[in-house]
Amino acid sequence: MSTSKYPDAAERTKTLEHRGNAKRKRILIVEDNQIGLKLLSQLLRVHGYETLDTTKGLEAISLARDYRPDLILMDIRLPDISGLEVTRLLKQDHQTKCIPIIAVTAFAMLGDEAKALESGCDAYIAKPVIIANLLRTVDSFLSPLPPIGSAVMPSGEVEPGSAGSPSLSPSQ
Repeated sequence: MSTSKYPDAAERTKTLEHRGNAKRKRILIVEDNQIGLKLLSQLLRVHGYETLDTTKGLEAISLARDYRPDLILMDIRLPDISGLEVTRLLKQDHQTKCIPIIAVTAFAMLGDEAKALESGCDAYIAKPVIIANLLRTVDSFLSPLPPIGSAVMPSGEVEPGSAGSPSLSPSQ
């Protein structure tokens, strides 16, 4: 039996890993198609997000209340209830009304985007999903906002104090 010179090293590693996971953004994926659900979940996990997955709308309501995800990806066609109705219910609930919801759906006819937005969705992505567009949209809701008075340059970098607004100093 060998004894390590550093018996608590494994515990410290777990703690550091846990701390890293605590900072990860959580996304609830509501998708009736099992293959689509797995693909979205794996894609988002590879990009550093934690995911909760369900194929049912009523379960999505419970998961949103219990886990308070940072974002919800909502399919519109679900087996038990419409994704639009789930969105309405979540937006009426004081516990979940501030969670951004992105409709991700095959409903791409004229007026479908307007219906999704009217139900309370904050954005709309038509299927088939373009991965870069999905990630850009997700990031737009989950990335921290630049400080007030900062400008975002075309490269995506933030230039502090460049918004053209006067800065306030204690003497003003």
